[in-house]
Amino acid sequence: MAGVGQERVVIVGGGAGGLTAALSFGRTGHEVVLLERDPLPVDADPEAAFTAPRRGAPQVHQTHGFLARMQVLLRERFPDVFEDLLAAGGTTMPTTANLGEPEPGDEDLKVIIARRTTLEWVLRRAARAEAGVDIRTDAAVQGVVGSKGQVWGVRLADGTIVEGDIVVAATGRRGDVPGWLAATGVDIPEEIHESGLMYLSRWYRLPPGFDVLGLDPKLGGDLGFVKYLGVPGDGGTLSITLAIRPDDGPLRAALSDPDGFERACRILPGPNQFFTGPDPEPVGGVRPMGGLLNRIRRFLDDAGHPRVLGFHAIGDAHTCTNPLYGRGVSLAMVQAVLLRDATVAHPGDHVARAVAYEAACARDVEPWYHAAVEMDRMGADPSGRTTMADNPIAHVFVAAQTDPVLGRGLARLWNLMATPQELAADPRYLERAAEVMANPDAYPIPPREGPTRDELLDALAGDAALA
Repeated sequence: MAGVGQERVVIVGGGAGGLTAALSFGRTGHEVVLLERDPLPVDADPEAAFTAPRRGAPQVHQTHGFLARMQVLLRERFPDVFEDLLAAGGTTMPTTANLGEPEPGDEDLKVIIARRTTLEWVLRRAARAEAGVDIRTDAAVQGVVGSKGQVWGVRLADGTIVEGDIVVAATGRRGDVPGWLAATGVDIPEEIHESGLMYLSRWYRLPPGFDVLGLDPKLGGDLGFVKYLGVPGDGGTLSITLAIRPDDGPLRAALSDPDGFERACRILPGPNQFFTGPDPEPVGGVRPMGGLLNRIRRFLDDAGHPRVLGFHAIGDAHTCTNPLYGRGVSLAMVQAVLLRDATVAHPGDHVARAVAYEAACARDVEPWYHAAVEMDRMGADPSGRTTMADNPIAHVFVAAQTDPVLGRGLARLWNLMATPQELAADPRYLERAAEVMANPDAYPIPPREGPTRDELLDALAGDAALA
């Protein structure tokens, strides 16, 4: 294996987090082997990448939001990749358009509009171009090899051992990291909070000339019994996701039907704006996804010592947040860079690297786990009767739609540019929020837009009867 300062890195998983890690380590001079279980086409284009089956990562075909934190990371750390993503059809959309005159820092508060498959296609091309990066597809990993708290490689399904000084799990939320490490005598505790939701998503092709940048920024909403989001992508595409409780059998049955799904999209405020002119063309059927959760794994013990050496996890393999909030890809890419930075700061030192990396995750990633758990708890009313007016801070959200201070503060929060703790320590934001809460009648809560659950079901049943 490579010597100190030029360690060999084995990465398991070729999603956005794994590819960012491969690119980060490759450009630092490390030898990298990335192992991806799916047989991805080598010479694909964005459309071929979109249609390629991803049995190991079905979530790539769900709706994704790429937050401002990711845009800033690409722009600052991988400007060539950012340019390639824009050249491939990705665009950026500002989140401060309704907040008056532009201010310094607004360039950071832009989200990226692109399909996840296109993002990964661009990252994969960039990683493959690095001389020290070896990407092996159709390479399923069965577990890690090591003993006594030290990992030095992985075992493939065919029995082959791939050795490395550093093993990185970028295996997503379904990767059995605790099981892998238990086989080497390492116990990794995890904390789990179920989201109580499942996804139903469908892709469309937008009609020629559709003005994506002219959209109302409110692309989604939450009616309690259904949460929904429509997000345009590159290549004239659109994905719409409806999130419901898994135990709501009637609603699940109605929305799983492609015609019922589309009729709901025409009714729900936000997605309905895509159906006001020529109809978008459906691409495939309704794609379900369940098992949505919030989970964090602890790789340091109570004394702050690493539980395992030579092994690290990034993305959902480390910290998983309810994907409804669109943070997963951005946080995975952030963790990939954090791990690279800890490795550069502590070459060849497994202990110092692990401590530094986990400290960085506790600072930059873990707050979003706790925020997701709290947001799930606040929105856990399945009846749909809860309204914004039931939450005192709702008046601040109303004011933030046009108030420059509140709007930019919340934009930074939603886009991972400021943690909840950092926003709570911002004196300008706190002063303005206090002013709003002292005079809430000046910012009345608008009436809820959208149907009740029974109204939606009746509308779908009525349309179905006429079809």
